[in-house]
Amino acid sequence: MIEPQREHKASGFLDWIRFRFAKLLHDAFFIVMVRDRSWQEPLIASLSPEATNRILDFGPGSSSTAVALAVRYPEATFVGAEPDPKAVEKARRRIARHQIANITVIEAPLHDRLPFQAGSFDKIVCVLTLHDRLPDEKLGIAKEMMRVLRRGGTLHVADYDRPDTPGERGVLEFTRYISGAAAAEPHISGSWTGFLAKAGFSGVRRQSSHSIGIGRISVVKAQKR
Repeated sequence: MIEPQREHKASGFLDWIRFRFAKLLHDAFFIVMVRDRSWQEPLIASLSPEATNRILDFGPGSSSTAVALAVRYPEATFVGAEPDPKAVEKARRRIARHQIANITVIEAPLHDRLPFQAGSFDKIVCVLTLHDRLPDEKLGIAKEMMRVLRRGGTLHVADYDRPDTPGERGVLEFTRYISGAAAAEPHISGSWTGFLAKAGFSGVRRQSSHSIGIGRISVVKAQKR
């Protein structure tokens, strides 16, 4: 007979293994999704960088996407604010190697105040950053985006949205397991865009919606009055 204490430890270890496996799959999905062109091109069309624009790319993976945007739009100025220090260093090496002059990449945690003055940017792009954050964290990120965006500036978000089919619940079910129901449910229901409105953004609307098999990504645009 297995002693209760040993049984409890074994159960806890299995839970830890399941969590780590789910986290690895979630992170693998992120790497694939952040490179998926089916929603990237509609996001870029929504962003529509202009020559005089100063654009912030914020969140996980932003160091990579900001570099790609900077190469594609050399007349605009880009800042990548990335929470992963290894990704920041990798991006900086790429920038130096290719002598890309119109971009800066910094390390910036998701929940701290960004090192920019109010109204520093004409446009902000935020990719797959909100879905695994708790409600107060989603709102905090949205408020910080509002602070550093100039009046009349626009926010462009691509994130997991309300599934249309059972198969599209896949990524958000992993999110629910890893980050909790409070983080995932607003995206499963599609109500997550309400955090942008609550932060003070106006004209919050979905520009497009794209099935990526295991999830659905919507491109959302909002404006600072």
